[in-house]
Amino acid sequence: TGKRGPSRIAHTTPLIYTEGGVERLLSVAGDVVQSFDPKSGERLWSIAAQGEGTVPSPVIADGMIFTSSGYEKTLLRAVKLDGKGIVWEQKKGTPTQPSLLHVKPYLYGVTDNGVATCWQPATGELVWQERLGEKQTYSASPVYADGRIYLLSEKGETVVIAPGAEFKVLARNPLGEKCQASMAVSRGRLYIRTEKTLFAIGAK
Repeated sequence: TGKRGPSRIAHTTPLIYTEGGVERLLSVAGDVVQSFDPKSGERLWSIAAQGEGTVPSPVIADGMIFTSSGYEKTLLRAVKLDGKGIVWEQKKGTPTQPSLLHVKPYLYGVTDNGVATCWQPATGELVWQERLGEKQTYSASPVYADGRIYLLSEKGETVVIAPGAEFKVLARNPLGEKCQASMAVSRGRLYIRTEKTLFAIGAK
């Protein structure tokens, strides 16, 4: 049993990662980003990250931890993998519900109101930022599969974009049912759970 210390509500998924050849457990909560020894529960480091009700799960890439601090003071942060400081912070395009997505060499995200953003992971600089459509809200996290990024709206429309330095929509696929859950990918199929139906999309 490890001691988190003072923190507030969060709904994020912890991650196991390797730092210096040793396994660590990354846990994000309201107001903090923390690393633990998964065997002993010892808290190794803690960084303040103000924000209550944190929902987006963290992403680890390029030797950094990328987190979105949720509601209240929404910021996207890049934290050093060893916890020794914040590399950069960014307000523009920061999601409060969908998790971030890293597809080398860029970091991607979508806000609750349907603005998609691409950042330079090393600096936090915006590469592009575009609205995905009118009157669309997003709870589901972006997914990468077979060279494409899939963004699923609460209306049940999947906007498929090409990863890269230019915003390019490849397809729009409506299901016509409310959807808040992130899609899953397995063996060449996309699995989408809507309010009433579970869809398996792919070749028969």
